[in-house]
Amino acid sequence: MARTEAVIRSIFGAVRTDIRPLVYAVGIAIELMFVRGLSMNDIYVTNDIYPDVARRLTKKSGAHPSPKTVSRRIERLANKCWDTLVARDLVTQYLGRPLKDIHAPRDIIFYLAFYSHLGVPFFVAIDRQPSLLF
Repeated sequence: MARTEAVIRSIFGAVRTDIRPLVYAVGIAIELMFVRGLSMNDIYVTNDIYPDVARRLTKKSGAHPSPKTVSRRIERLANKCWDTLVARDLVTQYLGRPLKDIHAPRDIIFYLAFYSHLGVPFFVAIDRQPSLLF
């Protein structure tokens, strides 16, 4: 998880924003894909990732936020991450190709999971080993 946080911090910089929801989401995606062997198409972020992130987060009162609340936080963080990648001209460095836009915030979770786990951008990893998609 420390490597994942370091990658996300390297994108955002020293911001006060709580990035833990995105860090946890990427960590869970890594576990699902690289430990359990699920393909990206078999992972449903609303069912497989967001509820687990909600269980890992606690409010000051000790309660856990709802998966719906967590999903909104992760989606905002993913969109902010994409905006930061574009603004700082880091898209190719972290994703491996110059993209104009992402299809959904879930894409950032998977792109960062590949980068954090393998140490190479998503598209470079897929070009080297297409079996990672299946």
